[in-house]
Amino acid sequence: MNNWRPWIVAIMLLTAVLVNGTLTLMEDLPEAKAGPEVERIEEVLRHLSYTPSSRRNNFKEMGMKDEVADATAKYVDRFARKQALFAQLLVDQADDMGRVCCPGTGLPQPYAALEYLVLEENERRDVIDHERLKMFEAQSWFAASSINAVYNKMELTEGRKTEATVMGIAAMLQSKEEDALNGHSPWSTGIIGTWGWTPLKKTFPAVEMKAIQYFSLMHYLTEIANTREGICG
Repeated sequence: MNNWRPWIVAIMLLTAVLVNGTLTLMEDLPEAKAGPEVERIEEVLRHLSYTPSSRRNNFKEMGMKDEVADATAKYVDRFARKQALFAQLLVDQADDMGRVCCPGTGLPQPYAALEYLVLEENERRDVIDHERLKMFEAQSWFAASSINAVYNKMELTEGRKTEATVMGIAAMLQSKEEDALNGHSPWSTGIIGTWGWTPLKKTFPAVEMKAIQYFSLMHYLTEIANTREGICG
């Protein structure tokens, strides 16, 4: 037994040295630092369900006041007799209108539908007359506009305003996207600035009817597209 004692002692000493070295090395290693937290902006419009029963709530979610949401939901009734025609038009142009009406990674429906539902003539923009709607045509003004910048400014800003969507769409309907982007009244969110639907109506009295016409038609077409038989189904 005495012959093994020196070996045992040597092994214990070697083990102690190795353990101590390992612990020292671990102390010297820098701690892994967590990356900066990235705050995700909630994209409200991507969570909406387009059905007849959700119209008023959706319009409210888009920033409309009660009376405007009610008027817009009621305006949808004008399209009922055109349902079959609209459904067929959507099928005939499924590639284009699927990108507009179906859930996806592009612009949400209220912004995407501007390309096909709003005409521009002599620098004035108007909602297409649903009674004369025979096909959906992409409008050249849309491609040249600042639509993506307006969407980002209105919808993806920290502290998004409750009226963000209706104010963003109103800027596009009035050809005032640069005012909205630069924070000019009534899109000013500064301490002494003016923001909101009430000052917007005072500045552009016709904007309310344009908004009612646009949002109602956009919602109705999106409803049809997202039924079980629709192009998004």
